[in-house]
Amino acid sequence: MHWTAAVEVEEVGALTTQWGAVRREHYQLRVDHPFLTGDHQLLVSNGRRAEICYIMHQGDPADGVLLHIKTFYPDGAFRLPTGGIHVGESVIETLAREITEETGLVVGPAADQVQVQRCLGVLSYDFVHQGLARTFSFATYPFLVQMPQRATLHPTDPEEFIGGWQWRTPAELRQVADFLEAVGQHAPVWGDWGRYRALLHRFVAEAL
Repeated sequence: MHWTAAVEVEEVGALTTQWGAVRREHYQLRVDHPFLTGDHQLLVSNGRRAEICYIMHQGDPADGVLLHIKTFYPDGAFRLPTGGIHVGESVIETLAREITEETGLVVGPAADQVQVQRCLGVLSYDFVHQGLARTFSFATYPFLVQMPQRATLHPTDPEEFIGGWQWRTPAELRQVADFLEAVGQHAPVWGDWGRYRALLHRFVAEAL
């Protein structure tokens, strides 16, 4: 299996020890400005090597998982929430921080906390950037999590720019992927971003 430099083998080993073997996928994408270089698309800035994705449900993933949209996204571009891993931060630390920042909920073992149920896999990428004439490595770690019963969503970080929420079934994630993959047709600057984001939604749809 090919890994990019963004994936830390020891970290994947720790996740495998806790949740069992994880599915692995690798992709190579040819991209150009403004992906990785423009406003709100600086995926690998500040030393970010990877991101987490939380797939949040209310008791049964088949009934729906949580999507959000940022205020600066193209109309209708709802997607699974993700968050970049800071330098020196572990995957699990990022997962807990991002959930609190974006939903106001806390990860933990108590009944009134978000329960982390399993790691769905690891997606790794090589972004071949034509404008910069270099390749960037990145990865996504998706986790299935359950929110507490009767909990409400209250983002705590205004810089997350949460513009709204949706609940979509796993089967509908394929439609979400199709929309994201084609988003560049009506919002060209988001074209490469949409193609990249579509991969995660198809991955999760198959995993669930």
